[in-house]
Amino acid sequence: MKVYICADMEGATGIVHRDQLMPDGGPAYAAGCALLTADVLATCEGAIEAGATEILISEGHAHMRNIAIEALPPQARLVRGPAQWPQKPLCQIAGLDERFDVALFVGFHSRAGTPGGLLSHTWAGAIVHEITVNGRIVGETAINALICGSMGVPVGMVAGADDLCAEARADLQDCGPVELVCTKETLGFNLAACHGPRFTGPALRRAAASACRLAATGQLRPLVVEGTVTATLETHRREMADRMMLATPGLRRDGQRRVLAEAGRADEALSMLWRAVTEAFHEPQAWLR
Repeated sequence: MKVYICADMEGATGIVHRDQLMPDGGPAYAAGCALLTADVLATCEGAIEAGATEILISEGHAHMRNIAIEALPPQARLVRGPAQWPQKPLCQIAGLDERFDVALFVGFHSRAGTPGGLLSHTWAGAIVHEITVNGRIVGETAINALICGSMGVPVGMVAGADDLCAEARADLQDCGPVELVCTKETLGFNLAACHGPRFTGPALRRAAASACRLAATGQLRPLVVEGTVTATLETHRREMADRMMLATPGLRRDGQRRVLAEAGRADEALSMLWRAVTEAFHEPQAWLR
């Protein structure tokens, strides 16, 4: 069995604040990386228990060099490096293809605009106000599930805070019995009642093993949009949309702060939007390098 893991960081065990998420946070960042690594390792262990022989982990947070590779099992490989377009045209998803059996999402967070959501944003909080696909507001869970679905790969597990789990439950309701792991209870934008690793580690192992078994028995379905996919992105300011239009071929304008991408597949439309996001900065931010 081939298993794909996409690992963000905001939803990982014990993570609640920016100083745990970025290298300039000092010791708090190093501790945050250790917590994320433990979550990923537990997920790998559950997948291996259920028969995974090959695991590909895609780093999906900031500069995408947060996981301690020396902790990973021999069955796992780690995709590291920033998501500047065109190097990573699908942002957090890299190295995925149709040969994988299931995708597992670790450390995810709720979408931009979630009331009271923990560290909520979509892709790049400085740029993105809202993203929709065929009229439905989406966050990174649905975005990445749609990208996986374009390649026929179902999502079997999503882990993060309780606000993220509620979002995933709604967005993936047509995908079968997707496993949800609640790592903490959200109390504010950077405040949560957190489970410790002694709780989340076993929970992630159990959920990952169950997700792999569900995939092996055909109980999971990829998230797919039939027909033309229309993806829109609303920026915070008009000049951000202006820069997107200048630098992204095929993009269309839809109002002062909204751009639109159409394609026959979700991954193609969303790739166009990710290119637009990276082009919206005057210069690439540190986390894109």
